[in-house]
Amino acid sequence: MTVFYELPAGQLRQGVSTADAQDVLGVQFFGGEVHATVYTPRPDDPDADEENRGCPESRMYRAESLVELAVFPDTATDLSRHPKACNRRVIA
Repeated sequence: MTVFYELPAGQLRQGVSTADAQDVLGVQFFGGEVHATVYTPRPDDPDADEENRGCPESRMYRAESLVELAVFPDTATDLSRHPKACNRRVIA
């Protein structure tokens, strides 16, 4: 089962997963902007996972912008029931 939802970028935390299957490694706040560092996890291939983790990408959002997130079986942080989460849908 996978849960998809949206959350304002200002509520992002390390460990959430984006809807496009990126893991959030870190979040920094700069005034009204949010910078998230993400990478593509590869639980099936530890070497590829380590390589991907070593070359993350940055995503920038306005704090109030909605970010599409998901809860996959290996997602570390589930914010789908956060008070500001919206548009929650479950896919079996």
